[in-house]
Amino acid sequence: MNEPPDPSRYVYHRVPPDLRGTTLYPLNRLADVYPDLYEKLQQNYATRRDIAALRIPPLGNCLWNDVLFLSPIHPALFEAALAEAGHTLPTPWRRFYRIDARLLNPASTVVYRSSETYWAGQFDVEKASVQIGIDCVPFKPQLLDRLEEVPQATRDYYAGVTAEAAARAGQAGSFPAIFLHTPHVLYKGDFDTTQDGISIVEV
Repeated sequence: MNEPPDPSRYVYHRVPPDLRGTTLYPLNRLADVYPDLYEKLQQNYATRRDIAALRIPPLGNCLWNDVLFLSPIHPALFEAALAEAGHTLPTPWRRFYRIDARLLNPASTVVYRSSETYWAGQFDVEKASVQIGIDCVPFKPQLLDRLEEVPQATRDYYAGVTAEAAARAGQAGSFPAIFLHTPHVLYKGDFDTTQDGISIVEV
């Protein structure tokens, strides 16, 4: 008896407003591909060098910015959680790639469910990198079934963000730590967005 096909499961990545071409690159790869864009974007870590120095042991001990950060949570659920807390999803965060999880090479992918929150200047890089390795598990699409909801810790965080802080971030087209306390799928490599199984969703 033939088994039914494995149902599609998806991960999401914001469509970068400054995307060039059709390939998603980890930040550190941009240094080789688009050096000017790298210089611009790496300024986001100007006061967060220790975060940029974090390593991901299960992916060859690569650096934090050697991977693409994908979310197993549909962006519409982030919009709803923000609205519940009295905030809005910024306009630049309303277009996402929806990626069939079967396109991800398991050897280059892990699921990261952080047990710690890393704020710049408040942690030891070596110890934090070890903990990141502990918090990562091998990637299987089936794992995404348990990671599709916005965690209560994230909802509580949204509720504690003041209107003033949200407004300041909104002026830059963002929201403070929008993915805080949520699980991530970390993918080491470039990603061609023209593949079958990838579409764009708007919220």
